[in-house]
Amino acid sequence: MLSHYNNASLVEDSLELVTSSSRLAVSTVINYGFWYSICKSPELISPLTGRFGLSGSDENELQEVRSSFCNQLAAIITSTEVALAGHISPRPLELPWWQPLRFVGTAYVGYQTYTNQDPYRVAIVTSAYFTHEVMARTLARALTIRTLRNQDTGTTQSLNYARIEYKLLSSIAGLMVGAIVYKKMLDIGLSPVKAAFAYMISASMMKTISTLSSLLVLDSGSGHAVVEEAVTMAAAGTGAIAGTMAVAISGAMAVWCRSDLFLKVNTLVTITLASPESEIGHIDSFIGLKAEVGMTVGAVLLQFLLQQSRELDSRHLMRNVAVTLAPALTLALINGVSNHAVFGYSLEESFTETAQNQWKKFHAPLDYLYTLFH
Repeated sequence: MLSHYNNASLVEDSLELVTSSSRLAVSTVINYGFWYSICKSPELISPLTGRFGLSGSDENELQEVRSSFCNQLAAIITSTEVALAGHISPRPLELPWWQPLRFVGTAYVGYQTYTNQDPYRVAIVTSAYFTHEVMARTLARALTIRTLRNQDTGTTQSLNYARIEYKLLSSIAGLMVGAIVYKKMLDIGLSPVKAAFAYMISASMMKTISTLSSLLVLDSGSGHAVVEEAVTMAAAGTGAIAGTMAVAISGAMAVWCRSDLFLKVNTLVTITLASPESEIGHIDSFIGLKAEVGMTVGAVLLQFLLQQSRELDSRHLMRNVAVTLAPALTLALINGVSNHAVFGYSLEESFTETAQNQWKKFHAPLDYLYTLFH
């Protein structure tokens, strides 16, 4: 599974690295243009002009606003695509049926943006947060696996990694569902006590469903595998837990922000009770540290992406390309270093693979989607 790892150097061929980096940059720019064209393709301006009787100056202003929005959206989608296309899973298993729970934070941020901020920025903010979750999980997982390689593998234990991940994610999902219901109840005029009761009911229902569904999560332990394979599975599984914790903490922070005391307390209680400490014992603090590192770097990237969208405009194409390339290549670099830490892939291999995955949507769309969400 992780057999490619052989203490290879991060950069094996400097000339090849320059070549692969150039290919990735060109591919990223082309894909930026592709997504921009998709955003601009529907001819909406003329129908709007006729329907609302807009003057020529109003129509030009509307065109400007739309071009600015498409620039921002295309840049964010391009960065998200690079983050996903350069990701290689250390656990090439079948996707769990609860995979969408890993992105519940993205759904919550989208809801918050639509209801409390600017509805027109939902796609941009949601894509940026989704990228943040992906990179936080990738980095936390890579750091964990890399560190485990340098520790005594004799203490590695066989665990039901899928069930631990599921328990953590379902608890966070319950928190977010409860938070949405709580805020809705306050918005329609219910008292804080009644809104808190609605929170308890909705969160409990979500956790009850999760408890029943968790019976379907098969044991992913490696007790019947040979020793070397068991150690490899344990490292990959522990890395997955660290990545899941990074996503869960990020989601909890999203609920914490702009919440009242009731939600803040319940956020702390939920993340504490959901911690897998009782099951993974002595490595809990170790996993938590790697998860926090991944979450922190992901949060920095999130701010980077949101700031990027504010600097784009419709009048300076070359500047837009430069602003788009900066975060996209940063994401590719983080993925490349993570792939090297886990598998031993060189940067030039990772960059080449990322560029090839970007092109798949033009000739193998199904493979492209599978690559992004495996």
